[in-house]
Amino acid sequence: MKKMQNGIGLLGFNDLRINCLSFFLIFKIEIIKLIPISILSLVLLTSYSFSQVKSDQKVFTLGQCIEIAIKNNYEIQIANSQVVATNADITNAFGKFLPSIDFNAGYTRQLNAKGANNVQVGGQIIPIAAQNPNSYNMGAYASYLLFNGFSRSANYSRAQETYNASYANSIYTTQKVKLDVNRQFIDVVKKSQILKTRQENIALGKKELERIQAQYDAGVIPIAMVYAQEAELGNKEYELTISENDLNVSKVKLLNTIGLNTDYNAEFLESSIKTELSDEDVKNFRAEIGSVNSSISQAFQSRQDYVSIKSEISASESNLTISKGGYYPTLAASGGWSWANTALDQFRELGRSYVGLNLSIPIFDNFNTSYRIETSYMQLKQKEIEKYQLEQSIRTAVQTCYMNLDAAEKQLDITKRALRSAEQNFESFKERFRVGSSNITDYLTANNQLITAQINRINSIYNYLQAQKEVLFAVGKLGN
Repeated sequence: MKKMQNGIGLLGFNDLRINCLSFFLIFKIEIIKLIPISILSLVLLTSYSFSQVKSDQKVFTLGQCIEIAIKNNYEIQIANSQVVATNADITNAFGKFLPSIDFNAGYTRQLNAKGANNVQVGGQIIPIAAQNPNSYNMGAYASYLLFNGFSRSANYSRAQETYNASYANSIYTTQKVKLDVNRQFIDVVKKSQILKTRQENIALGKKELERIQAQYDAGVIPIAMVYAQEAELGNKEYELTISENDLNVSKVKLLNTIGLNTDYNAEFLESSIKTELSDEDVKNFRAEIGSVNSSISQAFQSRQDYVSIKSEISASESNLTISKGGYYPTLAASGGWSWANTALDQFRELGRSYVGLNLSIPIFDNFNTSYRIETSYMQLKQKEIEKYQLEQSIRTAVQTCYMNLDAAEKQLDITKRALRSAEQNFESFKERFRVGSSNITDYLTANNQLITAQINRINSIYNYLQAQKEVLFAVGKLGN
């Protein structure tokens, strides 16, 4: 019996062990099945996180940068606020042609009315009739300025011209910001292209170093060639760091101009600028802008800063007229109606109406009028000098921009030919160096000439595009 029980116990233990082993095997299989799923989930999570980082990065076109700058740039906001302020000044000046009307009403109550009902005369108290403690008053007044030495109309003209000047200055500020955005966007794209050129050149230099190292290991070339290539590669990496810093600085300047935080994660779309320039494009732009003399004449008509200074001169002339008005008499008409009573009645019986004229003739005002006239006259002369100075500045700017455009056109042709020659020269020395008919010094010289030609070509293209924008701005056509 004991043997049977022991056998049964042993059998139960074996079954338990088998069940446990089966459980662990199944668990292990399930874990193995879950491993690829976990790895896949990790990969997807990593990809999602990376895509989130990428999605936080905003890519701006040139047009978008200009739109953002118009909304966010502080200089434009200040100029626009001045337009609003001068528009309010026009409303105020127009109000001088309208009559001034005032209405007032009042109420008073006597607090010790009962104590005033008795009067003491000769030691005797004599009662008097009770008085109403309430008192009401009401009045309406109107006045109209008939004449003040033409100062009123001159003040309205001054307000209008001041508004015209601020409005033109707002347009000019917007055009100036557009030029800055164009210039800085072009600078970012140009430095980005230069950076890519240096990166590609470093990649080629590393491959060339590997090839030279393999030749040295095979005993084909001396160690000096390896050192020369390593030194050249180090110089290229040094220039690469400079290019990277130049690009980052350009981006910060552009972000500041368009009114975004300078630490904003932004990139700028290079394809939003047309870089494929043909001879026909250059000729068409020349035909569009015309000669220097015609552009100077056009600038005096289109430049909004010149329009603004002319309006400021007109405003100063009106201000001088206002100052001279102090020598003239002032004539004003007035009228009104008043009423007072202890009760709200008898308006017709107790109301009083009046009209009148007021004439004021200045005789001596302690030279205040003379001082205002002299000050206004000097302000007018100052504005005229600023106008002459601006005219000279416009002529100089147009001529300088045309000179820069001439130089940029020549550089386009020169760099195109130089790049073609540098490419052919480099390929020639590269092949000769590989077969051993040329030394490494000649090869590195040809490579440096190619890099210089590539960078010069990039600079010439974007310098020409910038010269175009500066000519349009100098003439007053940018953004029209």
